[in-house]
Amino acid sequence: MPKKSKSQSFEADLNRLEEIVKRLEDGSVPLEESMKLFQEGTQLAASCGKLLDEAEQEIVKLTKGPDGSLQEVPFANEQAE
Repeated sequence: MPKKSKSQSFEADLNRLEEIVKRLEDGSVPLEESMKLFQEGTQLAASCGKLLDEAEQEIVKLTKGPDGSLQEVPFANEQAE
């Protein structure tokens, strides 16, 4: 089975988390299944949070100047303006 990239994993995890939230908010899920869904949801939320933190750190690393200070760098779509 091919390994998913971080973005694919994040998107899949976020979609699954949204499904879980909808099912739990619906209120029609039995208690035992609700507990399992809640546990899965907390794990997915932690995983998504970790991936977002890693992405933020990568952005910070990429925007540091030669002297180590942060520099404001426009995104590609902002350069065309």
